[in-house]
Amino acid sequence: MTEHERLSTIQSYAWTLELLGEALVQHDEMLECEHNPHLTFRSTAGIHQAIRIISRLASEQCGKVLGLDVKDDPAE
Repeated sequence: MTEHERLSTIQSYAWTLELLGEALVQHDEMLECEHNPHLTFRSTAGIHQAIRIISRLASEQCGKVLGLDVKDDPAE
């Protein structure tokens, strides 16, 4: 993968993280307005997990662009 492709991938990850963050904001607003929210706790947990995965992938790609040896998180 070229450096340009990696940067493009990182940009896509950032946009996806922004959308997932917006989904969480909308979910919080829905919880304040409704007694029966459409997103369940499990859905919220899924959004959080997606954010973690995409953040890790973005970090790995940044490390490759910068020439760093990015290792997997031992907590996972």
